[in-house]
Amino acid sequence: MTADIEPPALSPAAEAYIWGFPLVSVHRTRLLLCSKNDAGAVNHIDDLATPKDRAIVVPNNDTLYSSGWYDLRHGDLLIDVPPMDHPHRYWNVMIADAYTHVAYVCRRHHGVRGTQVRVTMDPATPPTNDDSELVSIGTPTAWVIIRVLVESPDDIKTARELQHGITVTAPASHPHTRTERAGRATTIAQAGADYFAELKRYIDLDPPAHWHPRLSPAAQAIVDDPSSVTTEELAAGVAEGEELILRGNGSDAVKRNGWSSGRAATGSGDDILKRAVGAKFGLGGHQAIENRSYAAQADAQGNRIDGTKPLTLRFAADNRPPCSAFWSLTAYGPDMYLVENAIDRWSISDRTPDLKYDEDGSLTITLSYEKPAAPANWLPVPAGPYLLGLRVYEGHDEVVNCAWFPPALEPAT
Repeated sequence: MTADIEPPALSPAAEAYIWGFPLVSVHRTRLLLCSKNDAGAVNHIDDLATPKDRAIVVPNNDTLYSSGWYDLRHGDLLIDVPPMDHPHRYWNVMIADAYTHVAYVCRRHHGVRGTQVRVTMDPATPPTNDDSELVSIGTPTAWVIIRVLVESPDDIKTARELQHGITVTAPASHPHTRTERAGRATTIAQAGADYFAELKRYIDLDPPAHWHPRLSPAAQAIVDDPSSVTTEELAAGVAEGEELILRGNGSDAVKRNGWSSGRAATGSGDDILKRAVGAKFGLGGHQAIENRSYAAQADAQGNRIDGTKPLTLRFAADNRPPCSAFWSLTAYGPDMYLVENAIDRWSISDRTPDLKYDEDGSLTITLSYEKPAAPANWLPVPAGPYLLGLRVYEGHDEVVNCAWFPPALEPAT
């Protein structure tokens, strides 16, 4: 059980809802994406994310994405990564199982000279997350997500070539199929009592690995046979569990300077609430050891950030995000998707062309809905409440262990 929930206060149906939420999120996402592109094959998205992309919440606007869905019951996968074009090129392959446990094939482990890694199903062995040539996944369903950094507007062609050069080879017997959608991952609670029948279908496809957290006997009985309790009890459990997930967003976070970030560096462990919160608010997102994300919804005075009230974020010359890869600042609407703006700029980063640094080497970013007088360092934000996210890729130790935090957001002058 999660330390944030006292067992006597949590109904068995709510426990089952929270425990199963990541699994349902993954499969709803699979069914949505595979209704457009075949399962068993990589789908390359050749452009950076824009407000039109709404399959996954809080997308980044820095890397090209490719993804594929595989069933490891048909055999192992081979992931081949070509040599990168230079030592600083960021790339990453993340493999997630049906319960959001993650393994990495990435630059941190394998450098930029190219590698080949085999992915196999092994419910007895948790992912090791190291530089080995064999990666184990705990469920038949494997979601492979590829990211390659676009370093500048002129870099898109080279980044696409590298993106397409990363290949995933499945056995010849692996089917290439399309699916029927089953609702969006963002609307799971709306299923009410029917959620449990949907959950049971996905468990039949992907039984939990031996090391995945177990349910209490009462909650397990509901998962095994939802008809063993009343429809009213099931619906009440969904409402109770959803409220806890919403309330749990940020409950495990370190909070400083108006920013928050989860404590964990390598995932949710046995905390079922934390895992459910991660699935709801960042499905498919990185672990902090690869990319720590900081979120801000309030300024230095604790006021809710609003695009009609301009703010600034100032990094001193000796206090820029410490990392081996790159950092990026992105604005999202209340629905956690990118928002249209006047200059089609959805993120600002250490790679943004023509940034203006102050004489002392500091960098000041302006956050506002209206275009400022000096727009070089402007990140447009919605005309109303919004969410601000700072990503730090391959952060140094002080980022990974939450010792470093972004400075506070201050009113623009």
